[in-house]
Amino acid sequence: MAKTSKIRDTELITLSAVLRAREGRLLSGELAERMLEAPRAEDAAKMLEECGYRDMSELDVFGIEDALSERRAALYAEMLKTEAAVPLVRIFMLKYDYHNVKTLVKSMGANEDATRILSASGRVGAKAVTEAFISGDRKDLPEKLRQAMSEGVSTLSRTSNPQLSDITSDKLYYAELTEIAASTGSDIITGYVRLIIDTANLRTFARSARTERTREFLASALFDGGNASVKEILEAQYSGEGLDDAFRAAELERAVKLAPDVLGGGAQTAFERECDNAVKLYTEPVKLVPFGAAVVLRYLLAFDWEMTSVRMILSGRLAGVESEKIRERLRDAYV
Repeated sequence: MAKTSKIRDTELITLSAVLRAREGRLLSGELAERMLEAPRAEDAAKMLEECGYRDMSELDVFGIEDALSERRAALYAEMLKTEAAVPLVRIFMLKYDYHNVKTLVKSMGANEDATRILSASGRVGAKAVTEAFISGDRKDLPEKLRQAMSEGVSTLSRTSNPQLSDITSDKLYYAELTEIAASTGSDIITGYVRLIIDTANLRTFARSARTERTREFLASALFDGGNASVKEILEAQYSGEGLDDAFRAAELERAVKLAPDVLGGGAQTAFERECDNAVKLYTEPVKLVPFGAAVVLRYLLAFDWEMTSVRMILSGRLAGVESEKIRERLRDAYV
C-alpha cells in the first residue's frame, strides 16, 4: 500500500508560481506548426531553442531521444525537491518503470538486448532494473514492480504471448497508480487517474472488437479503477451500442462517438487522438486556478505533450514523413 501523503495545496504555492512563470516557454501549437513548415528537420530543431532546448539540429533519432530524456529527468529531479509534489511526479514516473519491466521481459522472449530503449525517467534507474532482472535479486524494487517483473516472466514463459505479458504488468501499473492517487487525498489527481484508466479500457475495447477477440479475452484485459466499471464495459456491444452508457466521462465523449467506425475497421487516427485529448479537456476548467495540485498536474501534462510532440515532429521530419501526416497525429496543444 502506498504511504499516505495527503497534498495540501498551500504547500505547492511556490512551485505553482515557478511553473506558471514557465508556461510561456512551453511548446505552443503555433511553434509546433512552424516546426512542421520548416524547410528542413535541422531548422525545426533550431526553433526549439525558443523553449530553452539545447541545439539538437545535428542529432539523429537516438540523440533526440536522449536529449528529451535528460530534459525530463532534470524537471522531475527539480520538482521532487518540493515534498508535496513528490506523489504527483511519481505518478508520471511510474509509467517509465513499467515500460522498462515490459521491455526487459519481452527482450528475454525475443533473445534481444533491449537496454538501448530503456527509459531513464522512472523512479528506479534503468541500470538497477536491468541488474535486478538479470540477477533475480529484486528485493530492492517497489513491491508491485517486482511483482510485474516476476509475473511478466512467468506469463511469457507459459504462453509465449508478449501481449498477455504486457497485460499482466499493466494491471499492476494501474493498481499502483490508483494507490498513489488515493494517498494524495486530491480529487483532481484521483479523477485524472480514473480518466486515464477509462481511456486505456476504451482503447482495449476498440482493439478487441476490431480483431474479434472473445469476451473472455476482453474481460481479462480490462483494468479496474476507472469511472466505467469492467462490468459496464462488458455489457456494451462490439458494434459500439451501449458504449456511451459505460463511458460517461464528458472528456471521452468525442472518442466514444468515433468508436463505432473504428470498431467496424475504420481509420483509428482521429479516435486515438481524441482518447489522448481527454486528459487535456479534463484540466481545462482549472487553467485559472492560482496554485495547488491542479496547477502541477496541468504543467506535467503539458510538459508530457511537449516531449511527445517534439519527438513526433523531429523524428518524423528526419524520416521524411510528410508534415500533414505528422500533423494528423499531433494532439491538441496546452498553450
